[in-house]
Amino acid sequence: MRPIGGAIERALRKLGLDRDVTRVSAIDAWPAAARDIFGPAGDATRALGLSDRALVVAVPDASWSGTIRLRERELVAAIGRRVTTDVDRIRTVPAAPSGAADRASDA
Repeated sequence: MRPIGGAIERALRKLGLDRDVTRVSAIDAWPAAARDIFGPAGDATRALGLSDRALVVAVPDASWSGTIRLRERELVAAIGRRVTTDVDRIRTVPAAPSGAADRASDA
């Protein structure tokens, strides 16, 4: 009997989903990668999704955007040490104001 993991990998490859699965793993790797580079302050950022080969990360302010841009290579490398992915850049977006999601759901 062969392990199910191999069957799943073959099925994902056959469906063309293997690349998407490895790219999505970059989202899961972000918190640890951010902490590697920024220490506990990295928790102020949050990976939201993917756009082409960019990891989209929410940041609290413009200074975070600049800092991430300056340390982008280190961050991409830190992600690459954790997961296999083709993500090669990071795109920052402003984080939603605290409580904005709650206010939107109340409407």
